[in-house]
Amino acid sequence: MPKKLIYILAFESSCDDTSVAVLCKEPNDDLPKLVSLAVQNQDEVHAKYGGIVPELASRAHLVNLLPCLRKALTEAKLKIEEVSLICAAAEPGLVGSLLVGHTAAKTLAFLYKKDFVSCHHIEGHLHSILLTERPSFPLVSLVVSGGHTSLYELSSVYEWRLLGQTLDDAIGEAFDKGAKSLGLGFPGGAELEILAKSGDNLGYKFPSVKVGEFDFSFSGLKSEFMRILVREAELVNHQNLAASYQKALFDHLESRLRNGLESTGCLNLAIVGGVAKNQELRSRLEGLKSEGLIANFWAAKPEYCTDNAAMIGMTGYLRWSQGFRSELSDDVRSTHRPKLKKLSRG
Repeated sequence: MPKKLIYILAFESSCDDTSVAVLCKEPNDDLPKLVSLAVQNQDEVHAKYGGIVPELASRAHLVNLLPCLRKALTEAKLKIEEVSLICAAAEPGLVGSLLVGHTAAKTLAFLYKKDFVSCHHIEGHLHSILLTERPSFPLVSLVVSGGHTSLYELSSVYEWRLLGQTLDDAIGEAFDKGAKSLGLGFPGGAELEILAKSGDNLGYKFPSVKVGEFDFSFSGLKSEFMRILVREAELVNHQNLAASYQKALFDHLESRLRNGLESTGCLNLAIVGGVAKNQELRSRLEGLKSEGLIANFWAAKPEYCTDNAAMIGMTGYLRWSQGFRSELSDDVRSTHRPKLKKLSRG
């Protein structure tokens, strides 16, 4: 009897992006492939506030979820009855936002009697690389986004350990704060990157950051950025400040990453998360190969760097394939410092 296709329906609503995806695992494939992906951001909703407003984010998810679900199913030419697994991000994130996608997924799993798996958002980012790549292991993976900055060592797609994480702000938040202060809007990380290209990255001096060997801290650099703006006032050169600030952020990021690579002896590196779209950062990390510090480098495809349900679908499938199932009574969690659990049995 021929083996059937395994369809996965996934939901992501941990912050301000509403996303639904359909993935399909074919009998002869090792991992599922993306079939359809619907994403609706809320940039226009939050732009005038200069940051994400949790209550508005929750309300926008309620408006955006059903259209995203319809689009994902329509593009996949799929009915929910044909789905084998439904999964959703459950932590970490904004509780009100998480509840929208997670509750929708649980409701559909109950109504259609489907297996359900709650997923960890950071785990999703770690697995986003698998949507297009088959990296070698062991692997050091750097997660850089608006809400998270952390460093992991992965021995396989199922097992990892946390090496270090931010002690305060995430690097993406530091980018957005700098962009907002320069009048570049919100979210402004990409705009700050563009502005930095025309500036002198030695134009302004930033202090070195003194924290643990593998941990990150961006609050001091963010504060120094604001001090320069106040001190220089109308004399400040925006291009030079953007370039110098970006360099300082990446210098600190790279110093912790180097420590992690040297400590583990790992020659394989991956970068995931929203800030992984930054071309300067990608170029810097790619350059580690010429030094012999790494042998291989993988970066998540730009469309899978920011929050999306495709990565949640990959994580959900991996958990499901290892025998994990979540109860429909499972709830969301706003965990600020996430503790990932191994995927392997036992």
